[in-house]
Amino acid sequence: MSLQHKKEDSHNVDSGKTLGLLGFLMMIGVGTLQMQPVLGGALVDHWGLSLQKMGMLFGAELIAMAIGCGSSALVVNHWDRRRLCQGGLLLLAGGSALSALHGTYWLLCASRAVAGFGGGVAQTVVYATSAQRRNKDRTYAATNIMLLLWGAVSIGAAPLLISAAGVGAVFLSFPLMVLPALAMTRLIPRRAGVARSAQPMVAPPLNLRTTLLLVLFGLLFAGHGVLWVYQERIGVSIGLPGPVIGAILGLSTLAGAAGAAVAGMLGKRLGHMSAQAIGFAGSIVASLAIVHGQTQLVYAAAAALVMAVWFFGLTYLFALSAEFDPTGRLTSLANAAVFVGQGLGPVMAALIVSGNNFRVVGWLAASIYAICLVIALYVTANTAPAAPRGAVQL
Repeated sequence: MSLQHKKEDSHNVDSGKTLGLLGFLMMIGVGTLQMQPVLGGALVDHWGLSLQKMGMLFGAELIAMAIGCGSSALVVNHWDRRRLCQGGLLLLAGGSALSALHGTYWLLCASRAVAGFGGGVAQTVVYATSAQRRNKDRTYAATNIMLLLWGAVSIGAAPLLISAAGVGAVFLSFPLMVLPALAMTRLIPRRAGVARSAQPMVAPPLNLRTTLLLVLFGLLFAGHGVLWVYQERIGVSIGLPGPVIGAILGLSTLAGAAGAAVAGMLGKRLGHMSAQAIGFAGSIVASLAIVHGQTQLVYAAAAALVMAVWFFGLTYLFALSAEFDPTGRLTSLANAAVFVGQGLGPVMAALIVSGNNFRVVGWLAASIYAICLVIALYVTANTAPAAPRGAVQL
């Protein structure tokens, strides 16, 4: 690459416009993930899917997203990142457009898988580009805030959009967002490299600790996926109206933003091990409270708590992945592990849920978090405390 292109990439990667694009790409790339409780309820009520089929559908989308993340992470330092991102966005748009046709269930699963794969590719480019920015802390904090605020808006707006234009309108919103994103990809550097050096970055090899860290990311999101896709149905089972559930879940994402913000403020004053103890212990308590509480107050408090402590701990986990591998490859692989877990969670829950008995779902999530706590204590042992650098998406 010429010196002129290197200067252009360095300028672009550290610009405010590129930061805004990275946040926008994350909003699009996570697909239906943040609105799954509301969208899942609509698929059951409007398109006649069973709870089991709904869980399997979201599982297929998220596992395909994991495959997209993982496969693109292996080539993101060698291919043209701009073209890679554009290809992912086109797949996401095409799959989403097919989803809106409301064909057979298996066509719907296939179309969501295509969209998920494309979203995973786009997210890999986001993480790889973020790792090149000089101020990584500010980058992760800004993209997380944008993503969580978008989650609150999308959860609140989805019921209104579905009521006015049907479930298909949710899927069609993604091709509309892809159009401006494609034009903005010119702000993404085409190649990997350090802004101040002509030498490419080399990722360290995986070892036992980093491998277990990837496993931890997968299990963490499996626990989240087990509960998240059924939270709307849990609210319905205790008699809460749809608008109230949507408001509670939307506000819970703001609690997640608050949790990440607290982690950012504490920074080096709290070690990685303490952060994970708080995050997983709180997640266990909240998961059980959501399914055992029978009042609106308990449901709302537990939904807010699980998101707050979850994003608090997750922020430190992504910081740890960046410390272990500053090239961004481990973070990209962690993002793939995220969606493996997020996809397996709904599938596991679909195999055990029956009728309106959601307590078994809460206990499954709590059990997964307990395993996570044990692994986290090993992974974070003897690690120096460091300021969190960000978390992904719900």
